Amino acid sequence: MSGFDVRLADAHRSRALVFFATLTMALLLVAAILISRTMAGTSASAAAPEHDALDPVGSALMAEAAEAAPSLDDMVMAEHAVFANCIDCPVLMAAEVTVRSGQTFASVLAEAGASRIDAARAIAALDPIYPARSLRAGQALNLFFERDPLQRASADEESGLTLTGISFRPDQERTLTVARTADGQYRTREAVMTLEREVVRARGEISSSLYAAALNAGATDRIVTDMALVLGHAVDFRTIRYGDTFDIVFERYTNRAGEVIRTGRILYMTFEGRGRPLEYFRYEAPDGDIGYYTAEGESAARLLMKMPINGARISSQFGMRFHPIRRTNRPHNGTDFAAPTGTPIYAAGNGTVERADWFGTFGNYIRIRHSNGYQTAYAHLNSIARGVRAGTRVTQGQTIGYVGTTGASTGPHLHYEVHLNGRPMNPMSLDLPTGRRLEAGELSIFNAERDRIIALRDQAMPAVEEEPRATLVAERREERRASAGSGASARP
Repeated sequence: MSGFDVRLADAHRSRALVFFATLTMALLLVAAILISRTMAGTSASAAAPEHDALDPVGSALMAEAAEAAPSLDDMVMAEHAVFANCIDCPVLMAAEVTVRSGQTFASVLAEAGASRIDAARAIAALDPIYPARSLRAGQALNLFFERDPLQRASADEESGLTLTGISFRPDQERTLTVARTADGQYRTREAVMTLEREVVRARGEISSSLYAAALNAGATDRIVTDMALVLGHAVDFRTIRYGDTFDIVFERYTNRAGEVIRTGRILYMTFEGRGRPLEYFRYEAPDGDIGYYTAEGESAARLLMKMPINGARISSQFGMRFHPIRRTNRPHNGTDFAAPTGTPIYAAGNGTVERADWFGTFGNYIRIRHSNGYQTAYAHLNSIARGVRAGTRVTQGQTIGYVGTTGASTGPHLHYEVHLNGRPMNPMSLDLPTGRRLEAGELSIFNAERDRIIALRDQAMPAVEEEPRATLVAERREERRASAGSGASARP
């Protein structure tokens, strides 16, 4: 019998097979682990740009409100930080949209991809602070969305996007953020900028127009408009000429960086042109009435304004004229002010709107009934201001419409009429009654306020850092006097 043992050989072969099978399975397991890790890293790398793309958008969006409250981007990223290293984590997206004319809050959100339910909940959360009807064309909105890459959009889910946040600035001082909470509801936060109040002074000499000179002195569009509304009772702006001077003291609000955010009230103003110098002080009476008064307590306001528009020129006077469309001589019962389309038109005085609609050849038309038998009419408007309709009470200087060229018109202008007891009057030659005159009992209160404003005026810093206006005006006057004197002595 040979020395070869069959059973022993079989045992060796079995052990070898088991060894190689085990080794093969171990190698396959290691390979599977390596492949899985490689795929996970690839998925994370692919997802990373989504977060990177969101970072600069969110950071830039909320940088202005950072000093008042955490940015919406920070809140959104913090909520999702737990998924930062996950596979197939939700994709964050940000979009900036601008509201177009005619759009509503709901239509803006729906167009951007928000579901009807999310939009309704977000608008409801925002409503106590900012009602949806307050949204205006031109408002910029920053919207934040989340999409689950494993979830497909269905008819019920619409775009498949989840609205996670809204951020916008309704004005220069506030930032509003709406953030989605864990239970699918929304919470609104309001960040209000801290502003510093300062009283500044803008004064100078007119070389081209009151508007340009006031802006150069540090006033703003709003300040010039407010000043013109007060001066408009006594000044015919067509008569302003080179060398006329002005002085305005007003409030200004700045942020922590010293940047001007907005202007406030005019406290004091003077104007020296043709006729006697005009000087007015702001005064709030005990009954709440606010107005501008002379140093003696006589109101600057009159029953009606001669020019219910700023920055316009008279293109057609009151009286007989050759009608440019009908080609006949006929009475022109008003004054035409040529101005660009969209220029604001003001109510000439306090009163009640009798009509505000389309009126034949007058186009868009407004008629207001005032006290003492006066009526004013405004024709060819491009549009009527929101809320102005028959029966509405309006106040002097309130914007009631905008310049246009509707109806029988050859170009954008305001046709302005004044009627007294039904008879047309020339608006530019009316001797209108003055407004309120302070009585003796109230005059002492006014005098104290006048003296306080004078002290503020004398301490107010210039609205712009440049050569003091008073010195500049005085030097120019001296130069003109010297020039006039030398010219006179040179005559034979």
